[in-house]
Amino acid sequence: MDAGRLLEALSDPDEEERAALFDELLLDMDDETAAALLEIAESDAAEEARAGAIVALGPVIEECGEDDFENAIDFGPETGPPVSRETFASISDRLRGLYGDERQPKLIRRRAFEVLIRDPQPWHREAIREHFASADDDWRITALFAMGHITGFEGEIAAAVKTAEGTLLAQAVSAAGRMEVVAAGPRIRELATSPDTEHDLRIEAILALPHVDPDAFDLLETLERSRDRDVAAAAGEAQEELLLFTRMDDDESEEPF
Repeated sequence: MDAGRLLEALSDPDEEERAALFDELLLDMDDETAAALLEIAESDAAEEARAGAIVALGPVIEECGEDDFENAIDFGPETGPPVSRETFASISDRLRGLYGDERQPKLIRRRAFEVLIRDPQPWHREAIREHFASADDDWRITALFAMGHITGFEGEIAAAVKTAEGTLLAQAVSAAGRMEVVAAGPRIRELATSPDTEHDLRIEAILALPHVDPDAFDLLETLERSRDRDVAAAAGEAQEELLLFTRMDDDESEEPF
C-alpha cells in the first residue's frame, strides 16, 4: 500500500476503520509498506495520523528483532520476517531519531519509544527510569507501558498498581499482567471484584488475573455469571487462560515414563 492510501486510511475518523487497517497491515506488511509508514511518520501530516503510522510498525519491531534475523533459516514470505534486515534497521534508526528529537510533538516521541521497546535494547532501561521519574503523567504512562515489555521493573510495577490512579493505574495493571507480577495480585483482585472499579479498568484487571493470581479460578467463575456482558466475557476469557496455564504446569510436572 502506498503512502497516499495509507495516510488516507490512517486519517479516517472512524476508529473501527482504522482498527481494520492495523489488522490488514499485520498480514500484508512488506518493505514497501513499511517505507510508506515511515514516510508518513516523518511527514508534516496530522499528529494522529503520524502516530498511527508509528504504531502500525510495532509488530514489525516485535517480530523482526535482531534475534529473529539471526535465528531465521528461511526468509520466505510464509516463515521469514515480513521485512528485510535493511528495512528493519531503517525503521529502528528512524524511529529512534523521532524519539530523540525534542522538537517533535510529545505524542510522536512517546509512540516511537513505545514501538522501539518491543525489541528491548540496553539504552531503554535508563530511558524508562528517566520517564518514570518525570512529573509528566503522559511520559509516566509510556514508562509503565515499556516496563511491561522488559524485565527488571517488577517492583516499580507492583508499587504503581498499589498507588497509581486513572490511566496510570490501568497501564500498571496491564504491565503487571504482561510481566506476571504476582506481588500486584491482591490489588488487581480487588479491582476485578469491585463493581465500583471504573469499567475499562475492571476489564483490564480481570484479564490480568490469570497472570498474577493462580488462585483466581473461583473468582473468575463468579464473575463469568455477571450481568455485565463485558465483565462476563472477560472473566470467561481469563478463566480459559488460567486453565491453559494449569494444564501446562501439570504437563511439566509429570514424570517421564
